[in-house]
Amino acid sequence: MKNKTKKPISYGIERALLSDVLPYETPIIFSNRHFYQILVNHKIKFHNNSISWVNCKDNLIIKKLISILFDIENTSSDDTNILSLNNKELRKKPFNYKITHKENDYRDLAIPHPKSQVELVSFYDEFKELIVYYASQSPFSIRRPERIAKFVYTNDNTYKLKKGNEDDLIEESGKEYQSLKTFFVYENYSNIYKFYEDYIYHRAEKKYARMLKFDVSKCFDSIYTHSISWALIDKEFIKNNLKKEEHTFSGKFDKFMQNTNYGETNGIIIGPEFSRIFAELILQQIDKKIEQTLRDKGIIHKVDYEIYRYVDDFFVFYNKEETREQILDNYKILLKEYKMSLNDSKTKLYEKPLITEITIAKNKIVNLLKEDIKFKIRKEEDKEDKEIPIGQRDNEEYVPEKKIKVSDIDVRCNSNKLITEFKTVIVVSNVTYKDIMNYTLALLKSNLVSNIEKYEKHKRKLEKRKSQGLLTKEEEKKIIKQETNYRKYIVEILDFTFFLYGVSPKVNSTIKLVNILSKIITTFKKKYRFHFEEPRDGKKYLLVHQFDKLNQETVFKKILDEIILVLDKNKVAEHVQIETLYLLIVLRELGKDYRLTCAQLIKYLNLKELRDSEQNSYDPKKYEFKNGINYFVITVLLFYFKNINQYKGLKIVIKNAVLAKVKSIEKRNRTKYAELVLLLFDLIACPYLNDDEKKFKKQLLTCFKVDRTEQNDFIKFVEKQRYWYIKWDNFDLVKELNSKSSLEPY
Repeated sequence: MKNKTKKPISYGIERALLSDVLPYETPIIFSNRHFYQILVNHKIKFHNNSISWVNCKDNLIIKKLISILFDIENTSSDDTNILSLNNKELRKKPFNYKITHKENDYRDLAIPHPKSQVELVSFYDEFKELIVYYASQSPFSIRRPERIAKFVYTNDNTYKLKKGNEDDLIEESGKEYQSLKTFFVYENYSNIYKFYEDYIYHRAEKKYARMLKFDVSKCFDSIYTHSISWALIDKEFIKNNLKKEEHTFSGKFDKFMQNTNYGETNGIIIGPEFSRIFAELILQQIDKKIEQTLRDKGIIHKVDYEIYRYVDDFFVFYNKEETREQILDNYKILLKEYKMSLNDSKTKLYEKPLITEITIAKNKIVNLLKEDIKFKIRKEEDKEDKEIPIGQRDNEEYVPEKKIKVSDIDVRCNSNKLITEFKTVIVVSNVTYKDIMNYTLALLKSNLVSNIEKYEKHKRKLEKRKSQGLLTKEEEKKIIKQETNYRKYIVEILDFTFFLYGVSPKVNSTIKLVNILSKIITTFKKKYRFHFEEPRDGKKYLLVHQFDKLNQETVFKKILDEIILVLDKNKVAEHVQIETLYLLIVLRELGKDYRLTCAQLIKYLNLKELRDSEQNSYDPKKYEFKNGINYFVITVLLFYFKNINQYKGLKIVIKNAVLAKVKSIEKRNRTKYAELVLLLFDLIACPYLNDDEKKFKKQLLTCFKVDRTEQNDFIKFVEKQRYWYIKWDNFDLVKELNSKSSLEPY
């Protein structure tokens, strides 16, 4: 009998779309999974600046669809299954959007145009081995593509031992995974904080007296795309042989990055993994030159110093000050050659003991949560003998009955105390909220999940005994009291969690908050099904709610109230729009009793009331957005509104905003814009926009030059695919969150 079983995971080369082209900071209803499936189903490929697909009965419609999806001028009327892009059509405008980064500062992220995405698939297919080769040059890098990710898993003990933790953020060398995380396996560390906790870091602490931390200032914004060729070949050679360089790996990578960013050579788009790879290959060559320059001066790596680079963050361990000066000076000089510079404001020096402020804060937070959140089910025997009746005390053959004993639960949490002590940690450790926000929320979630699992196991066992009539009235009362205390504990946890989040909502912390809320909502909705050995009152089983209605309502009302506070404080603005959108998705999970009112939504969406020429209100009132709204706001709102009648008027506001957005771009350029292309296909597929004769969808198609005679067939084909990027229905929040967690960036 074989102990080992291997099963292939059927991902094609298009798998890069699932891991390497999208930013992490996107709404949870958005993904590339369905786009990936459409490409695979229709065998859509990018090769030699052409898009091809497999012939089928809908070929003319597919051809029209592909010309819009990939922005290709379709001038032929024949039934061919290939369309070629000219030089002008290679450059596409990514969907750029902003997220909160620091106070009064934003980070620009980008989603590549669908054409750029399929071009990446082709590029990876051709050059994946070279990417791995050029990523192996640096002696300093601790986050680099080591090899192409495996797509098989085993069910033996080795698999169980090596199985990657679901919280691992990228694939790590030496571990096996059942699901795709990244296209490449990355050496050593899936998260920078693992480096802090690793033996290598601690060994360097022992070996060296000092550590210097620095990073590259606005790394991705500063990168000049041509510098990939300067790094991998030679700057002077490239300048003298531009035509030859175009056909090399570096030349094609350079051109791809330009085309993805609408022809820009100064700066690369931020968010996709392929951008991090592009930066890594350049920084690899800089590292290599630094190591050689220092060696020529008699400063030896692993003897006089050690450098560890995680993307654009550097950790330099050394003893002598002149060593530090040489390293810093040489990096400044060499980075300047590549149009980059160091971030002086973030350069920090540490002397023994080599411990950072963030590490100090994290240790304090671990202790804080451990000491101030108590949850323990006291382990006692489940059963004990009932008292022997007086008449049976002399009967040696009498076997006493057993009685049930409900174990005590020690559950304590005081949110006010937690908040005060957390503030103290911030001040004493000299860190900011944003430095440890994600870490604290992750730790809180881990603690909560563990406690929920313990409670559910305990409660299920008791409910089963109760359904069998084995509990006394006193024991049933004790269960009710325990449930009430547990609900109070959850409310206190929610209080602390929303305090942490409310200080500075960011997309990453929003996702972690939603993970916590999802776990709580799931447990308070849970039901048990206990089967009877013999039917009772015609029923074969008993359906039991884990929590009674009052406790569920108390918790759900708390979640609703806290979310409303967040939305009131963080209205949709011109530049920041997606930070709180996840919270609408959570509210949808709570059910119809917890819907936002139209007045609350008008306030959150920052809508402006329209008035007639005499400044009187319309009846019913009409509104419009004060600021333009992006693709994510539009799709999340439609997802939340569904076909709910009370939101009918707000849906009209959305439709008007969509048409205004599309028409603001010149008609011949609309399909060049990734945002408009994504919007078109998702709105055509949207089941909540099926008005009379699909009038709105046809209006959209007219904006994209789809002839009226083709519109019905076009809509039918798009709807048949069901989802393009947005998962409109059959949405499972827990499942989507699990999928999201595998894509978290460095």
